[in-house]
Amino acid sequence: MRKLIFITLCILIQSCNSQTTKKEEEKKPLISKPPMETKKNNSKKLLDLTNLKFKTRIDEILSRIGLTLNDNALNEYNISGDYDEFKFTPRQINLFGNNIDFEKNETSFFYNKKDKLVWCYEINILDNDDALKIIKIFENKYGAKPAFSKISLSTKEHPLFLDENGEFKKDKMEQRILVWEDLKEKATFFLIYKVNYDTKPVEGSLQIIAIDKDNKKYKDWVSYRSLDMYYKN
Repeated sequence: MRKLIFITLCILIQSCNSQTTKKEEEKKPLISKPPMETKKNNSKKLLDLTNLKFKTRIDEILSRIGLTLNDNALNEYNISGDYDEFKFTPRQINLFGNNIDFEKNETSFFYNKKDKLVWCYEINILDNDDALKIIKIFENKYGAKPAFSKISLSTKEHPLFLDENGEFKKDKMEQRILVWEDLKEKATFFLIYKVNYDTKPVEGSLQIIAIDKDNKKYKDWVSYRSLDMYYKN
């Protein structure tokens, strides 16, 4: 009888300990295992886009400045599409002879997964003076009159632009949409310049979207970026 009672007590104690351990495990936060990371290259060589040509392999472009595809600053990967994006870590770039500091630009290349050929690059220039310089360079290089242009002016009395809350902005602001065609290289350049004149100092930015017009993704990308609202060609 004593043996039976002893066995029963052991079972009860073991069961209690098991429940306690289980509850403690449930209280622990779930920590996802970090993905395997390849050691990044710290090369800060100048990225020269002045003579960049489409239909060049992305790995060839990267090798010029001591980088590989493993140095992509983008943490997301396009698993469903037929292209990938390579986002550069902050670095100084040269665009048509104008050096832009690493803190004042964001640059990405888009290339085919299959053949690794670059068909688009996008640059966000975050400094008003640099933005105006680049626009002037485009005018000198491709002509003062672009293939398409649209200027929108927003004021307190006639607001056009919305803030992040969906409210009309009351500042005096301007947006220019400019399109140039490089017929020789078969490339289209979309420039979107935004400036707020009421800030001190004046805040301006320029987005450049350059696309290989020969590439089959040209029309899809123009539509994806909503550029076909302004320019259809």
